[in-house]
Amino acid sequence: MERKGNIKMAIRKMKMDDISTVGEIYIQAFGYQPESIKFYKLKPYVQFCMDEGYAFIAEDDGEIKGFIIGYEKPSMFNGRIAHIELLAVRPADQHQGNGEKLIDRFIESAQAKGVKEVSVSTACYKDAYLIYRHLGFSDAQSDLRNLFKRV
Repeated sequence: MERKGNIKMAIRKMKMDDISTVGEIYIQAFGYQPESIKFYKLKPYVQFCMDEGYAFIAEDDGEIKGFIIGYEKPSMFNGRIAHIELLAVRPADQHQGNGEKLIDRFIESAQAKGVKEVSVSTACYKDAYLIYRHLGFSDAQSDLRNLFKRV
C-alpha cells in the first residue's frame, strides 16, 4: 500500500462485490447516461477478466477510485498478449496517478505469467492515447482496422 499525503492508496484484485461501483465509475468516466449500463453485460464480462487474473481496483481508504480489466489472447508472434480492455477512473480522481498505478499492476500481473507484451486499443483523438504513449506504449503503426458484424 502506498501513502499519498494522508490517503492510503491500494491496488487490489477486483471482487464481484465491486461490480455496481465499477458500473458507476464506467458511466462517470466516459460520460454515459446511467440507463445505458443496462445494455452492457458487465457482470459476466468482469467475471471473465477476473478469471483471467486481469481485474484490479484502485482504492483509497476503502473508496474505489478506478479499475482496469483485461485478458490474455494468443499471438502468432509473441505467444500470448495481455490486452487492456477497459481502464476507468472517477473524473474527480483523474490526474492523480490512479490510472498509472492500475496499468503498472496489470503489467506486473502479465509479467508474472510470462507474458511479454501488453496491448491496448484506444481512439487516437482521445486523451487516453496520449496517456498510454506517455507510459511507454508504442503506436502499432498498423494498417489493421477493427471490423465487426452482428450475427
